[in-house]
Amino acid sequence: MASLPVPSVQAMVSATGGADVPPRYLRPEAAEDAVADAGEDQVPIIDCRMLMLDHGHEAARLHMACQDWGFFQLINHSVPDDVVEGLKANIQEFFQLPAERKKQFALERGQLEGYGQLFVFSEDQKLDWGDMLYLYTQPPKDRNMRFWPDQPGNFRSALDKYSAAVKDIADSLLATMAKNLGLKPEVIAEKCVGGIQSVRMNYYPPCAQADKVVGLSPHSDADLLTLVLQVNQVQGLQIKRNGSWFPVKPLEGAFVVNIGDMFEIFTNGRHRSIEHRAVVDTKEERLSVAAFHSPNNHTTIGPLKEITKHEDEAYKTVDHDNFMKLFFSTKLEGKSFLDRMKVKSS
Repeated sequence: MASLPVPSVQAMVSATGGADVPPRYLRPEAAEDAVADAGEDQVPIIDCRMLMLDHGHEAARLHMACQDWGFFQLINHSVPDDVVEGLKANIQEFFQLPAERKKQFALERGQLEGYGQLFVFSEDQKLDWGDMLYLYTQPPKDRNMRFWPDQPGNFRSALDKYSAAVKDIADSLLATMAKNLGLKPEVIAEKCVGGIQSVRMNYYPPCAQADKVVGLSPHSDADLLTLVLQVNQVQGLQIKRNGSWFPVKPLEGAFVVNIGDMFEIFTNGRHRSIEHRAVVDTKEERLSVAAFHSPNNHTTIGPLKEITKHEDEAYKTVDHDNFMKLFFSTKLEGKSFLDRMKVKSS
């Protein structure tokens, strides 16, 4: 059976930006990675309002973004400003709580939810320069309120409103993406009835040696579709493109959306998940929140039969639970997890 990560809630001893970085966080090789000039190109921008009006031109632009980038920014979405701002404020307040208070919601052995760091498997493994709070948010019956902070006082209600609104957007996007692939929308929509949403709230403290640490290790997401909201204005998301790390400049109020491994598998590789990472700033903290959307627990994860009628399946098929256990029992390391899901050619 796949092993789960060792819980890690080590305090960020250099959260104030001190010059001394503990050895477990040092990754000097990160400074050698090529980073593209941010002015060269930009992640595609999709207008959600136009998309929901069934505007063919915008649907075509979404299809191109999925094919060429695997990432896009979504503007004019339907999540109310007060819902967005309410969650942002509560996330900022939570991470400002004293360490001992936050540890009351700490990850426990055998659990994926809570405060700390996931994907830690040994006491000598290099750590990411960041803390996180990871929770299952949809469907509501799957919530473990033991890990939902009761401080700030509005945290739970703010996250409840936000998670429901964001899931509606994800479902709508997936329906359009299915149609763009020549599929009936219900082919994917039916798998997302009672679908799973989890939310990871990220806090990346400043670091004086920011070029020698990594906020979040390079990886691709396991899910179908991820929607990321920038909580403050400090940038740090980078995607792998043409062999270099490409900085993403989030637009005010926009979601940064990316395709996950499950969607790559469903489409037999037509749309691909993209490796990405988070870097940190030398002087300012960075906060973000990612909402991950997956099918329901009864769905098997494998190439859709509607797509593979006339082609070989490039990926294995496994049940949902085993897929997620395999993902969370693997150290974040590029797309190494998805590579193990590929069918080996003889």
